[in-house]
Amino acid sequence: MTSAVSDWEIGRREGELPEGWSLATLEEIAVYVLGGEWGEAPEAAETDLVRVRVVRGTEFRDWHRAKGTTAALRTIKRTSLAKRRLAVGDLVVEVSGGGAGQPVGRTLLIDEEALARADAPLVCANFCRQMRIHPEVDPGYVHLVLNHLYLAGAFDEYQTQTTNIRNLNFKSFLSGVILPLPPLAEQARIVAKARELLAPVQRALESLASLPEILRRLRQSVLAAAYAGRLTEDWRAGQPALDPLNRFDSRLERAFALRRQEYRRACCDAEAYDRRAPRRPKNLERTPWHAPEPLEPPEVPEGWCLVALNDVIRRAQYGLSVKADSDAKNGVAMLRMGNIQEGRIDAGDLKYVSLKAADAEAYRVRRGDVLFNRTNSPELVGKAAVFDLDLEAVFASYLVRIQCDESLISPRYACGWITSPWGRRWARTVRTDCVSQSNINVSRLLTLPVPAPSLAEQHEIVRRIEELFAFADKVERQVAVADERAHKLWRTILGRAVRGELVPTEAELARGEGRGFEPAADVLDRIGAERLARAGMEGEALSEEAVSGAILAAVRQACWGAGALPREALIERVAARLGCPKLGKSVRARLEKHLEIAVERRIVAREGDLLAGATPTFGRYEYRFLVDAARTLLKRDGEREQGDLVRDLAAHLGYSQVTFAIRARMERVFQWAVQDGKLEVREGRVYFNHSNSS
Repeated sequence: MTSAVSDWEIGRREGELPEGWSLATLEEIAVYVLGGEWGEAPEAAETDLVRVRVVRGTEFRDWHRAKGTTAALRTIKRTSLAKRRLAVGDLVVEVSGGGAGQPVGRTLLIDEEALARADAPLVCANFCRQMRIHPEVDPGYVHLVLNHLYLAGAFDEYQTQTTNIRNLNFKSFLSGVILPLPPLAEQARIVAKARELLAPVQRALESLASLPEILRRLRQSVLAAAYAGRLTEDWRAGQPALDPLNRFDSRLERAFALRRQEYRRACCDAEAYDRRAPRRPKNLERTPWHAPEPLEPPEVPEGWCLVALNDVIRRAQYGLSVKADSDAKNGVAMLRMGNIQEGRIDAGDLKYVSLKAADAEAYRVRRGDVLFNRTNSPELVGKAAVFDLDLEAVFASYLVRIQCDESLISPRYACGWITSPWGRRWARTVRTDCVSQSNINVSRLLTLPVPAPSLAEQHEIVRRIEELFAFADKVERQVAVADERAHKLWRTILGRAVRGELVPTEAELARGEGRGFEPAADVLDRIGAERLARAGMEGEALSEEAVSGAILAAVRQACWGAGALPREALIERVAARLGCPKLGKSVRARLEKHLEIAVERRIVAREGDLLAGATPTFGRYEYRFLVDAARTLLKRDGEREQGDLVRDLAAHLGYSQVTFAIRARMERVFQWAVQDGKLEVREGRVYFNHSNSS
């Protein structure tokens, strides 16, 4: 079995469904479908407006737990609420949204708990569709099957994508999605058993979903303890008294003296060789650190110092402001803000830039460089990572390269401080916000206060942080494996449910108890008859094609297993299937007419004075017959969506549902017809080829 879809659809023929089951499209079993409404703000002043809770795509992910309590509070007109108010058993289908990695087509089931917990009537948003299922079909079962199909990727063919938004072709979705339908009592048993089996899986998934946040807080707690000195309290207690010359403040003064000496030497060399004097560095003496309000300065243990970042680095450099439009063969990798992820350099999505040799060298990142993201969204600005890859790369203008004075500070220690809880609060405080981006300029970055222990303690702090982070990473990997297994188990349970493997079938129980049962096909026939009767009584705009298709389907179904019948007997069987036990003149005339059409379309065949089923399976129709039928349907409009044409052609031949076998057969027929010049197929639409009318 290659996929969840193939378990019951791919390669399956009618007789391979469990006994008493049938196939049905959503269109056949849905009695009410309507788009949602977003409405107006709660404070809208119109008197005819009522408050509602609007279920959006946001609610789908956490529906099992929240049951819509996070739905948006809006107002809509009373007349709209009367049509759109969600009731127990309604399905809500997401038709727009999603993204590259998340198809639309998710569904949720409205139950009594959701309505009880809502403080206002529930409706769905305009990016969703409300769908009410016929009372002779269990909506919980339909939701189960749709969930299974969604996870199996069966809805992808009904989707279009524009930029980052996916849209569901809902008309094709209704007519094309096929559900394996058991008898009603069996549906209820399947739903109950599936819920019993899925409940512990759901609890496991919810527990696993909470662990990433716990691990995130663990990492933040480790960093907070590390830079407050608590992580290495035992280490300091076990160290001998530090030589005054090796204390951080002493090392810092020596570093200032050495930098001033190097600067004077550079000035002398410039004067001797008649060159321009070098620019005076900003780190030749102490820089005042600044903790902006309302932040309190970080507290440091005895023996540590609090210094400005500028004091412990060699330089801070802005990146390149050029377009990365080259390739790996001709360019140099350019690190951008997206390459900094969770405190690490991620080289998974690199862009490349062509540079002169001098520029490439001036901006080439080296191991130990700290890359600071100075411009990004308000949530992400200020993130940082240490470059530690074997990769030739430069860095973009939204990044700042910090080169640490490693006689004073470890690059990993400095980066850890920037990404610590205090460092992140500092970034949120000093950033300058624009329309969609925030910025932290280098002058503010250089005044960042840094807790500075001895170099030896810095290395020990980094070692312990990395050890604890490695443990968290290991747990995270184990969580990911467990999560995938739980989701796989979820999919397996759903797959077994829609194959009829969770509970005894209704047919098996009926035989064991010596009673009869109603197959799903009879229920579908009754639903179809009700639809026709309702259309007649209510004056519903039901097309002649739809009525004709229903009659031809009833003719085909009446012939199944019946053998050859007298004409009158077949008419009575067809009338019974259509819910018309009394045969008036107009009804009889219409049925007589459709018997002739059924003979013409090889649904039934004459055997002397009797009529019998002629072509029970779609595969027995040869290629030329199907092409001619397709061209007949195309003559009026000239073109149709491929899925719509397949559905209409199936109805034309008396099939009430479009099975996978029908779709697969027609896919090959269309290919052959294009090669023969009979049809044209472009971008999912089929066109009548007028140049070949033979």
